[in-house]
Amino acid sequence: MKRFLALLLLVCWIIGCGYSPGYRLPRGVQKISVPVFLNETIPFRRDIEFDLTRAVKRELQLRTEAHLVSEQSADAVLRGTVLDFRQGVLVEGSEGAIQEVGIVVRVALSLIRTRDQRLLLERVVEDMASFSGSAGESIEDARAEAVGEIARRLVAELEPWYDEKR
Repeated sequence: MKRFLALLLLVCWIIGCGYSPGYRLPRGVQKISVPVFLNETIPFRRDIEFDLTRAVKRELQLRTEAHLVSEQSADAVLRGTVLDFRQGVLVEGSEGAIQEVGIVVRVALSLIRTRDQRLLLERVVEDMASFSGSAGESIEDARAEAVGEIARRLVAELEPWYDEKR
């Protein structure tokens, strides 16, 4: 019972301090539109743009207070372009069997305020994930992990790191 009360007090204290879990969006952005990302990978990686768009939308819903809406109703539009999706062997076994593979994803991101078309953010984000065949993981597991990780990084990039005066 004492632990419960202590936890309850801690939660009340955190809420009272104005703490909120997740990421903040730039001032004035509450409704956001996320059209399907463009895919400019060479060699072409089929459907990566759909997987990444879905993952970013999911992360926005989980980690921000943003409402996903159509472009016409949005305060801002988040546009992305998958620039690179590479996978390569990291560790090869003694008999030539692949033991670990790495995946690198690079995405260009821009957040545009709809009322005046002002560019609020423009970044290129890169991340890497690896998987181990010896641990029972598959290439699909690694791809899903890489997409999820880059989606988390992209949403984290939306948080303003300065005091916006405009």
